[in-house]
Amino acid sequence: MNSPLNTQLSITQQPTVRRAGLSATRLALQLYARMAPQKAGQLVNRMAFRPSRLPMPSRYEYLLDNTDSYTRLKHGAHSIPVYSWGKGPVILGVHGWAGAGIQFGAWVNPLVEAGYRVVLFDATAHGRAQGSSTDLFEMAEVTAKVADSVGRVHGILAHSMGCIAAARAIKDGLHAQHLVMLAPPLSLTAVMDNLGRQWGLSQDVLDVHLRLMEERFGSSVWDKLNLEALSRSLTQRGMIVINDDDTSIAPNESERISTNWQAAQVLRTSGLGHHRLLWSPLVIETVLQDLGRPVDAVA
Repeated sequence: MNSPLNTQLSITQQPTVRRAGLSATRLALQLYARMAPQKAGQLVNRMAFRPSRLPMPSRYEYLLDNTDSYTRLKHGAHSIPVYSWGKGPVILGVHGWAGAGIQFGAWVNPLVEAGYRVVLFDATAHGRAQGSSTDLFEMAEVTAKVADSVGRVHGILAHSMGCIAAARAIKDGLHAQHLVMLAPPLSLTAVMDNLGRQWGLSQDVLDVHLRLMEERFGSSVWDKLNLEALSRSLTQRGMIVINDDDTSIAPNESERISTNWQAAQVLRTSGLGHHRLLWSPLVIETVLQDLGRPVDAVA
């Protein structure tokens, strides 16, 4: 049964350079859509597979030079960097779209000190990985491949669209005893709708993109990447972390995931937005308490 942890935390949010870039993209797309809606839809489709490589969190980048293990996994024509710290049951981090593994940097030392091994990676076209384009199916495949390379996975930390990739990987056979979802979206459909609103796309333009998605992946793409549906089959213990001030993923989307995933608790926060959940001491401490120490987790 879901057990809400209605904890409130207020932190002043700072403006980001990303907003300025989004405004410029939005304006350019709107102008292009007026002249050629079909071509604008095709452009949106191409852009949707090319994540922006955001600057890594400099406060944690030093960790990449102080790993206990570093490997590069081959996935198709590209290689994927995999970083590892500590010994013990594996906690695997799955970053979101346009993210990078080191976004979980704040979790490394607390988890290692608690007796876990932390494994992070950059998915194709993200962070320091090779490639310029990818999709959620490939992210799920990479997640499973990394998990297979490190042996048994005890827990998974997933953020944003990485939650869909992690759930898809679990549905396809990845085993984990514990799962934490930070700001999970309802579905790929909801993400596309939000994309349309953010970019100010007309329905005609968005429909072109959606049709091309179905031509590429089949009409079942929306069901296969529907986290609301995928969560019904989750049996792992876990936690869903929701922030009431998240403007990227609507809090009510994450809440709907919790109604289907009966073994998950819910941690509610405020003032953290979409990304500060990743390094909130409150969130980390609460998740660690739920995980317990490895001796407790194995038992």
